[in-house]
Amino acid sequence: MPSAVLYFTYLLVMAAGLFCFYKAYRTRLDTPVHKRWGITGTSLSLAGITVVLVGAWLWGWRVEERLPDVVRFHRRAAYAGTGLLILTAVTGALRLSIHRRLYLVFLPVYVVVLLTAVVGYRP
Repeated sequence: MPSAVLYFTYLLVMAAGLFCFYKAYRTRLDTPVHKRWGITGTSLSLAGITVVLVGAWLWGWRVEERLPDVVRFHRRAAYAGTGLLILTAVTGALRLSIHRRLYLVFLPVYVVVLLTAVVGYRP
């Protein structure tokens, strides 16, 4: 897959996930709607992450790195963000009280991961 196509497709999917998380936050008082947005955002994000990792490992898909230092930071932050994504989803599904506070960490980390991808891999 061409590098630019993978770059823009991935950013589009992850931005859609961010939009869903924003909508989930905005509808947090309406639990059924909140859950739909959160589940959709989580599904989009995990699918995007999976496709990129599997594509890189199995098919050798690569996006050219423009700023290697930013990309290294992006990858570390992406692992943390993925862990936070899973933790937020699980605590929400279990209705744990910490779920309400995790967005204070998760959303900023997700935004940083997205922005560092934009900068570090730009075509």
